[in-house]
Amino acid sequence: MTNNDLALIDEVIATLKRLRERVAKAAEPEPAPDVADADDDFAPGNLIELPVAAQRFEVSKDKLRRWCRDYGLGVLHGGRWMVSIPRLRRHVGR
Repeated sequence: MTNNDLALIDEVIATLKRLRERVAKAAEPEPAPDVADADDDFAPGNLIELPVAAQRFEVSKDKLRRWCRDYGLGVLHGGRWMVSIPRLRRHVGR
């Protein structure tokens, strides 16, 4: 074995180490969007349609619409209210 062979082996080992690091980085899962937005009351995972929220929280739809407007418990998407579950829970004390 010559010095050139040893140098070639060292080069291959260094290349494999770099490749391993790249593969390891690519294999790391990205955080789920709702986990990344856990503090965002209006993240898509925290919103439900107004009729569903009214039924779950036993509140009339009209009252819930008023709360969305007056207390900022929801947002309008395409003319439909989407209610923030965290904000509604805080508002009703649940």
